[in-house]
Amino acid sequence: MFGRSRKPAIKKKYARKVPSVMALKQHPIHPMLVVFPIAFLGTVFLSDVAYVLLRDVFWARVSFWLNLAGFGMGVVAGLVGVGDFLSLREIRAHVSAWSHFIAAVLLLALAAAGVWLRWPDPVAAIWPWGLLLSGVTALVVMVVGWLGGTLSFRHGVGVYGEKPPAPDAGEDAPAAE
Repeated sequence: MFGRSRKPAIKKKYARKVPSVMALKQHPIHPMLVVFPIAFLGTVFLSDVAYVLLRDVFWARVSFWLNLAGFGMGVVAGLVGVGDFLSLREIRAHVSAWSHFIAAVLLLALAAAGVWLRWPDPVAAIWPWGLLLSGVTALVVMVVGWLGGTLSFRHGVGVYGEKPPAPDAGEDAPAAE
Protein backbone atom coordinates (compact mmCIF):
# COMPACT_ATOMS: atom_id res chain seq x y z
CA MET A 1 0.00 0.00 0.00
CA PHE A 2 2.75 2.44 0.95
CA GLY A 3 6.05 2.65 -0.85
CA ARG A 4 6.46 2.06 -4.54
CA SER A 5 3.38 2.76 -6.62
CA ARG A 6 2.81 0.46 -9.51
CA LYS A 7 1.73 2.23 -12.67
CA PRO A 8 -0.81 0.24 -14.66
CA ALA A 9 0.07 -0.50 -18.25
CA ILE A 10 -1.80 1.78 -20.62
CA LYS A 11 -3.78 -0.18 -23.14
CA LYS A 12 -4.27 1.18 -26.59
CA LYS A 13 -8.03 1.18 -26.18
CA TYR A 14 -8.98 3.06 -29.32
CA ALA A 15 -6.43 1.84 -31.83
CA ARG A 16 -8.82 1.82 -34.79
CA LYS A 17 -9.90 5.19 -36.11
CA VAL A 18 -12.64 5.64 -38.69
CA PRO A 19 -11.95 8.94 -40.43
CA SER A 20 -14.91 10.86 -41.78
CA VAL A 21 -15.57 11.02 -45.52
CA MET A 22 -17.47 14.28 -45.04
CA ALA A 23 -14.49 16.36 -43.92
CA LEU A 24 -12.59 19.56 -44.68
CA LYS A 25 -8.83 18.96 -44.59
CA GLN A 26 -9.35 15.87 -42.39
CA HIS A 27 -11.63 17.76 -39.98
CA PRO A 28 -14.99 15.95 -39.81
CA ILE A 29 -17.90 18.28 -40.57
CA HIS A 30 -20.67 16.49 -38.67
CA PRO A 31 -19.14 17.02 -35.20
CA MET A 32 -18.58 20.69 -36.10
CA LEU A 33 -22.25 21.17 -37.00
CA VAL A 34 -24.02 19.20 -34.27
CA VAL A 35 -23.10 21.71 -31.58
CA PHE A 36 -25.69 24.10 -33.00
CA PRO A 37 -28.80 21.90 -32.85
CA ILE A 38 -27.64 20.58 -29.48
CA ALA A 39 -27.39 24.11 -28.09
CA PHE A 40 -30.55 25.42 -29.75
CA LEU A 41 -32.87 22.48 -29.10
CA GLY A 42 -31.43 21.87 -25.65
CA THR A 43 -32.33 25.40 -24.50
CA VAL A 44 -35.86 25.67 -25.90
CA PHE A 45 -37.13 24.08 -22.69
CA LEU A 46 -35.32 26.69 -20.58
CA SER A 47 -36.83 29.59 -22.52
CA ASP A 48 -40.27 27.94 -22.27
CA VAL A 49 -39.84 27.73 -18.49
CA ALA A 50 -38.72 31.39 -18.46
CA TYR A 51 -41.92 32.33 -20.31
CA VAL A 52 -44.12 30.31 -17.93
CA LEU A 53 -42.48 31.93 -14.89
CA LEU A 54 -42.14 35.50 -16.18
CA ARG A 55 -44.99 35.76 -18.71
CA ASP A 56 -42.74 37.87 -20.92
CA VAL A 57 -43.51 37.42 -24.64
CA PHE A 58 -39.79 37.80 -25.36
CA TRP A 59 -39.19 34.27 -24.05
CA ALA A 60 -41.92 32.79 -26.24
CA ARG A 61 -40.27 34.35 -29.29
CA VAL A 62 -36.86 33.08 -28.14
CA SER A 63 -38.31 29.56 -27.89
CA PHE A 64 -39.72 29.79 -31.41
CA TRP A 65 -36.44 30.98 -32.94
CA LEU A 66 -34.34 28.48 -30.99
CA ASN A 67 -36.65 25.69 -32.15
CA LEU A 68 -36.55 26.86 -35.77
CA ALA A 69 -32.77 27.31 -35.79
CA GLY A 70 -32.27 23.96 -34.06
CA PHE A 71 -34.43 22.21 -36.63
CA GLY A 72 -32.66 23.90 -39.56
CA MET A 73 -29.16 23.21 -38.30
CA GLY A 74 -30.22 19.70 -37.29
CA VAL A 75 -31.26 18.97 -40.86
CA VAL A 76 -27.90 20.25 -42.17
CA ALA A 77 -25.91 18.27 -39.57
CA GLY A 78 -28.09 15.24 -40.24
CA LEU A 79 -27.45 15.32 -43.98
CA VAL A 80 -23.70 15.43 -43.39
CA GLY A 81 -23.97 12.63 -40.81
CA VAL A 82 -26.01 10.51 -43.22
CA GLY A 83 -23.26 11.06 -45.82
CA ASP A 84 -20.73 9.47 -43.48
CA PHE A 85 -23.19 6.79 -42.37
CA LEU A 86 -23.93 5.66 -45.92
CA SER A 87 -20.34 6.03 -47.17
CA LEU A 88 -18.57 3.93 -44.56
CA ARG A 89 -19.49 0.33 -43.87
CA GLU A 90 -17.47 0.40 -40.65
CA ILE A 91 -19.84 3.01 -39.21
CA ARG A 92 -22.94 1.01 -40.10
CA ALA A 93 -21.43 -2.00 -38.31
CA HIS A 94 -21.86 -0.32 -34.90
CA VAL A 95 -25.12 -0.64 -33.00
CA SER A 96 -24.35 2.79 -31.55
CA ALA A 97 -24.41 4.26 -35.06
CA TRP A 98 -27.85 2.83 -35.77
CA SER A 99 -29.12 3.96 -32.38
CA HIS A 100 -27.70 7.44 -32.95
CA PHE A 101 -29.26 7.57 -36.43
CA ILE A 102 -32.73 6.52 -35.22
CA ALA A 103 -32.65 8.82 -32.18
CA ALA A 104 -31.48 11.74 -34.37
CA VAL A 105 -34.39 11.19 -36.77
CA LEU A 106 -36.73 11.19 -33.75
CA LEU A 107 -35.10 14.42 -32.56
CA LEU A 108 -35.65 16.09 -35.94
CA ALA A 109 -39.29 14.95 -35.90
CA LEU A 110 -39.74 16.48 -32.43
CA ALA A 111 -38.07 19.71 -33.59
CA ALA A 112 -40.32 19.84 -36.66
CA ALA A 113 -43.36 19.30 -34.44
CA GLY A 114 -42.16 22.15 -32.22
CA VAL A 115 -41.83 24.50 -35.18
CA TRP A 116 -45.26 23.44 -36.48
CA LEU A 117 -46.82 23.98 -33.04
CA ARG A 118 -45.22 27.39 -32.47
CA TRP A 119 -45.50 28.82 -36.00
CA PRO A 120 -49.01 30.31 -35.82
CA ASP A 121 -48.66 31.77 -32.30
CA PRO A 122 -45.47 31.25 -30.28
CA VAL A 123 -47.09 32.51 -27.06
CA ALA A 124 -50.21 30.32 -27.15
CA ALA A 125 -48.17 27.25 -28.09
CA ILE A 126 -46.13 27.09 -24.90
CA TRP A 127 -48.69 25.99 -22.32
CA PRO A 128 -49.01 23.01 -21.96
CA TRP A 129 -47.99 21.24 -25.18
CA GLY A 130 -45.00 23.40 -26.11
CA LEU A 131 -43.48 22.98 -22.66
CA LEU A 132 -44.05 19.23 -22.70
CA LEU A 133 -42.66 18.90 -26.23
CA SER A 134 -39.58 20.99 -25.46
CA GLY A 135 -38.93 18.94 -22.29
CA VAL A 136 -39.07 15.67 -24.23
CA THR A 137 -36.91 17.24 -26.95
CA ALA A 138 -34.28 18.25 -24.37
CA LEU A 139 -34.14 14.67 -23.07
CA VAL A 140 -33.78 13.27 -26.60
CA VAL A 141 -31.00 15.82 -27.29
CA MET A 142 -29.08 14.33 -24.36
CA VAL A 143 -29.57 10.77 -25.63
CA VAL A 144 -28.55 11.64 -29.20
CA GLY A 145 -25.49 13.55 -27.97
CA TRP A 146 -24.45 10.69 -25.70
CA LEU A 147 -24.79 8.15 -28.52
CA GLY A 148 -22.80 10.42 -30.87
CA GLY A 149 -20.11 10.84 -28.23
CA THR A 150 -19.96 7.06 -27.85
CA LEU A 151 -19.29 6.75 -31.56
CA SER A 152 -16.47 9.29 -31.45
CA PHE A 153 -14.80 8.54 -28.16
CA ARG A 154 -15.31 4.79 -27.84
CA HIS A 155 -15.31 3.64 -31.46
CA GLY A 156 -13.12 6.34 -33.06
CA VAL A 157 -15.78 7.30 -35.63
CA GLY A 158 -15.39 10.71 -37.22
CA VAL A 159 -11.96 11.39 -35.77
CA TYR A 160 -8.76 11.85 -37.63
CA GLY A 161 -5.37 10.54 -36.85
CA GLU A 162 -2.88 8.05 -38.07
CA LYS A 163 -4.15 5.15 -40.08
CA PRO A 164 -3.65 1.86 -38.23
CA PRO A 165 -0.61 -0.17 -39.29
CA ALA A 166 -1.15 -2.76 -41.98
CA PRO A 167 -1.57 -6.31 -40.68
CA ASP A 168 1.63 -8.32 -40.44
CA ALA A 169 1.95 -10.56 -43.50
CA GLY A 170 4.23 -13.03 -41.71
CA GLU A 171 7.70 -14.41 -42.49
CA ASP A 172 7.04 -15.08 -46.16
CA ALA A 173 6.21 -11.47 -46.99
CA PRO A 174 8.72 -9.50 -49.07
CA ALA A 175 10.88 -7.12 -47.09
CA ALA A 176 9.67 -3.53 -46.96
CA GLU A 177 11.99 -0.94 -48.43
